[in-house]
Amino acid sequence: MTPRLDRNTLTVKDLSVEFTADGTIIRPVDGVSLSIRAGEMLGLVGESGSGKSVTSLAVTGLTDYTGGRVVGGSVHLEGTDILSLASRQRSDVLGRDIGMIFQQPMRSLNPTMRIGNQVAEVIRRHRRLSKREAWNQAVEMLDRVRIPEPHKRAHDYPFSFSGGMAQRVMIAMALACQPKLMIADEPTTALDATVQARVMDLLRELQQDLDVAVLLITHDLGVASGYCDRIAVMYCGQIVEQGSTSDVLMRPTHPYTRGLLDATPIRGSRERLLPIVGNVPPAADLPSGCRFHPRCQLSVPGLCDRMLPELRLDETGCGDRCLHPESATTLVSGVSTG
Repeated sequence: MTPRLDRNTLTVKDLSVEFTADGTIIRPVDGVSLSIRAGEMLGLVGESGSGKSVTSLAVTGLTDYTGGRVVGGSVHLEGTDILSLASRQRSDVLGRDIGMIFQQPMRSLNPTMRIGNQVAEVIRRHRRLSKREAWNQAVEMLDRVRIPEPHKRAHDYPFSFSGGMAQRVMIAMALACQPKLMIADEPTTALDATVQARVMDLLRELQQDLDVAVLLITHDLGVASGYCDRIAVMYCGQIVEQGSTSDVLMRPTHPYTRGLLDATPIRGSRERLLPIVGNVPPAADLPSGCRFHPRCQLSVPGLCDRMLPELRLDETGCGDRCLHPESATTLVSGVSTG
């Protein structure tokens, strides 16, 4: 299914989040803007510590429960201002209009409840159904995510499920009320490569069938390349490049994106992987100027360490946050997007 061009399901503008740690105010998300259309999957990629998960918490309005607070920007879900909702209204939106899939399903599932009851609980929370009706719908969802013998497995507890099957349960819970937006935060991190592909294939199939907008958070460019329609690259709390998957992977214009690609294995290639020198700096100790300049091979002293570049987007929504993006493009070699 081709993403619909008539409307955005999710629109985030200039989102900023702050935390206070040991008396110091840090901003792990700083001026993030992104949008996702119905039937589209946007990949938010970057190293650990880039601010991807904090962004997802802000989108759902859950930063208050983690000690953070949104200090700027807006989040709209089909016109509804998520950040302005009262706590009760926000709870109504979560689960009904926004589904969440987390990276460690065993930590998200209640070990004392049967699987069927956990899915049915989500359904009853947002729909006026009897216990029996909710149970039947829960079994149908387990069948839809291809849990073998769903009528039987619905009575089992989480400990009897493998990691891949447990993640299928999480997908069933996220889609149980047919949400408008689904956020998948590193949904395949704890799974081996074969199971990872099966889970992502299932997620993509259901997303297209139900015409759901998906925000996929991942550090794996290989996963993003195979399933996302568009990619936004995040570094130090900011979007540094975004565009269609083919544009970002084949014609990257930001040195950080280029560095991620050089460190990503390409099927059939024997080229040596090149790591990005250094680490993501802590949010409490960000460098001056461009936040990537201490690790960038194209950094120009007196320029990149003094000027903080703005995110520049063209009419197609493609662009970057770099003072000399054309230089990064010339470094590109062949990249597989399959």
